[in-house]
Amino acid sequence: MAVLAISTSLSAQVIIREESQLFEPDEQIYDPYLYLTPFSDAVGYSIYGSQYRKARATRSWGINLCLVSAPLFALFAVTGLGNDSTGAALVGIAGCAGSLGAGIPLWRKGRKQLDWMLDDYVRRYAPKPRAANVSIGSTPNGLGLALRF
Repeated sequence: MAVLAISTSLSAQVIIREESQLFEPDEQIYDPYLYLTPFSDAVGYSIYGSQYRKARATRSWGINLCLVSAPLFALFAVTGLGNDSTGAALVGIAGCAGSLGAGIPLWRKGRKQLDWMLDDYVRRYAPKPRAANVSIGSTPNGLGLALRF
């Protein structure tokens, strides 16, 4: 009897959850993470699998070569020029050129593949717009003009 009373009292309680207010600012906020990922990784991996993984890896390698390796090689070249070491300067210049020469195409190829996946995802799963039409037909109030959209 006690178990029945406790279970009844628990099921009769109203649980109130506070829902968070969504705040949408008037101006667009730049978020680099949103810019770099077209849609969530879970969607990309579940629909495109290894193709999505390869595209992200290709783009990541390109970004790292352009934004990390190339400046380090450029710094190495400038340091070599400052110390009158032509060998170090040549290695730095060659490394910077090689990093940019490999990084830019990789970055572009990965971005192009991810853009293709995003376009394919939108084409497959986005709601299809339907044109509104006016016709004479049945309405809830009888016969008349019906606007369907």
